[in-house]
Amino acid sequence: MPVTSSAHLYNARQTDQQRAAPGGARQRPGRTLEAADRGAWSVTATFPPQPRNVGRARLLTSTALAAWGAADLVDSAQLLVSELVTNAVRYGRGAISITLALTDAALQISVADFGRELPQAREAGEEDSSGRGLAIVTMLCEEWTVTTRLTGKTVSCWLDLS
Repeated sequence: MPVTSSAHLYNARQTDQQRAAPGGARQRPGRTLEAADRGAWSVTATFPPQPRNVGRARLLTSTALAAWGAADLVDSAQLLVSELVTNAVRYGRGAISITLALTDAALQISVADFGRELPQAREAGEEDSSGRGLAIVTMLCEEWTVTTRLTGKTVSCWLDLS
């Protein structure tokens, strides 16, 4: 007969009221948490450099933000993730890692790959179908950075919550 800890039994039997956040709001996807209750959250995923994974990175972003009570950031965050992951797929090398970190001040989005080529913003002409990604990142975020590593680079940007 398996042994079950009393802590496990207690958690399994919690009522809805016991699972409620201190302010009374239930902590589940789609509910907005106050910044003080949000704390710091992060998620990381790694995947092959294939175009279909841009959509998967967008899904990861929307799912995480909904779970963290920050669904109001989804549109901007998905756009930023799309641009950074697309650049990593097109110009990077090897596996791509995305990290989302939410604090009470900002959402940090970091995309890493094994390529050595640094991203460069360029001006796209009216007829160009690409080349606007970093301009979009610059418009949505006050700052974006590139950190070079021995085995590649990480491009990070911050979506301010204020």
